Amino acid sequence: MANCNKLFLDFNKVITPSNEEMQKMKTSREALEKKITAKLREKLNMTPTYYTQGSGAKDMKTIIIKEDGTYDADRGVFLPQKPEVSADTVQKYIYDAVKDHTADGAEHRKKCIRVLFKSAYNIDFPSYYEVKDEDYAYMAVKGNGWIKDDPWHMVNWLAKHKDSNGQLVRIIKYLKVWSSKCNFKMPSGIAFAVWVCNNFSEKLDRDDESLYETLKSIKAELYWSVTCISPVEPFDDLTSKLSQDQKEKFKKELDKFVDDAKDALDEKNQLESSKIWRKYLGERFPLGADEDLDSKEQALLSAASHVLSGSAYLDNNGRINDNSGVVHKPHRNYGD
Repeated sequence: MANCNKLFLDFNKVITPSNEEMQKMKTSREALEKKITAKLREKLNMTPTYYTQGSGAKDMKTIIIKEDGTYDADRGVFLPQKPEVSADTVQKYIYDAVKDHTADGAEHRKKCIRVLFKSAYNIDFPSYYEVKDEDYAYMAVKGNGWIKDDPWHMVNWLAKHKDSNGQLVRIIKYLKVWSSKCNFKMPSGIAFAVWVCNNFSEKLDRDDESLYETLKSIKAELYWSVTCISPVEPFDDLTSKLSQDQKEKFKKELDKFVDDAKDALDEKNQLESSKIWRKYLGERFPLGADEDLDSKEQALLSAASHVLSGSAYLDNNGRINDNSGVVHKPHRNYGD
């Protein structure tokens, strides 16, 4: 059974934006915020506040570098009160403020304005208004007005499921990488996050085993239908943008991933195991050593046990065993 935990931990470093990359995006974001603030002061006589949400929230940090080399961040634009203009109009003000900031422009999407930075990152600006003494904000949704939907409730819900060694967050990131590698529409990152939280299986020092067990549990949850009901208001289905055909295709891919993950765990050779993981996580996933590391580790543990118990012998090749050769002399060479 090949142990690929270190490969997964190294992979996590590869798919995580560096501090320098995050700082570069922060600089871009702050420049955009100045333009948005100026526009909303001009049009609404309001000064917004800004909060990082979604995968970039400090309590989650599930941002990944996708297969195409880009990464995304959400920055909520919060108005202190309900404006007199429509939700669509507020979105248009934000769009007008940022549309010419980069050569690639911006997109007026259903729930946000997305600013495009070619071959680097995208920054989404969803907009909200707050109500004094209420625990929820209201999101601007193009064509649907203001919808009760506060991202902080989702972040807080997700954060409560985190384990102490960060394994749950890493499992979410691995599944987001899988999603970005697929050449067809997959469930959203937030849907994967909710599924992982509901089905997480912690395996100390074994991200490979945790990923398999979590995938297997998600597969069981989705046996009858592919749905993901938000655990916080507005309690909507986070897979609603997928057609039935897309859901069926995702389900088939999930089934294959579960089966192959089991094969990867059962494979004794780490190199062969890593090749199976690469089918779903891409070529950025490291190739393992061409050897049976589990057997090697067991041999080392066995030798150590014989040495400590005083039953060790050295054969003609200097190998430790428990039945023939020269008696292994006690020593205190325990390494540095």
